[in-house]
Amino acid sequence: MNQKNNNKQEEGCPLCETTKEAVDMLNTNKDSKIKDKKLSRKTKTIFWCLVIIFGMIGGYKILSNSPPTNSIAENNLIQGQSINTSEKNEKARPQINAPAPDFISEDVYGNKISLSDFRGKKPVLLVFWATWCGYCAKEKDDLKTFTKRYQDKIQVLAVDGGEPKQTIRDYIGKENINFLILLDEQRKIWNQYLIRGTPSHFLIDKQGKIITMRPGLASLADLETMLSMIPKE
Repeated sequence: MNQKNNNKQEEGCPLCETTKEAVDMLNTNKDSKIKDKKLSRKTKTIFWCLVIIFGMIGGYKILSNSPPTNSIAENNLIQGQSINTSEKNEKARPQINAPAPDFISEDVYGNKISLSDFRGKKPVLLVFWATWCGYCAKEKDDLKTFTKRYQDKIQVLAVDGGEPKQTIRDYIGKENINFLILLDEQRKIWNQYLIRGTPSHFLIDKQGKIITMRPGLASLADLETMLSMIPKE
């Protein structure tokens, strides 16, 4: 009997009802805060995504509207070598059937030598190379054989770029070089011929005109093929 009365009292108890409502409110507030937190995180994520996107767009516009800068190749000589990047260089580039650019240099013994010294006398095989060049080292023996075999028909001139006289002189003695090596420590002649790499070959006839040009490694057979391109007299 008492238990039933107690149950009835609990069912109709204002304090119990108030407590239940308070718990429900607390749970509702808790859920609301969780939702607010999730919403806040999403909002922050969206905000920073927009910041990054607009930042990238702004950066692209700045770069696209900025004036173009010259490349290293256009502004400087890379270790004395010119790279053809302008119309001016294109016009200056040595051309087949055109006169080879003349120059004056000296050998390791101080003798002054110019390309024009051989005009009307012999064709010239002009080779741009260096003692540090791996392909030049591979070509060296064939070039020596070619020089010895055809020295009456053609003059071989090797223009060494960027190395001091003593280095070349020591190399000549060590390797028994039999072709003429000219100094170009400042690479002025290299720049004059717009040399991009070594070895590079220019076959020049007796009149001083370029017959053919060959970049890269050349075997003895390649050199002899170039020699056969010289017009018969």
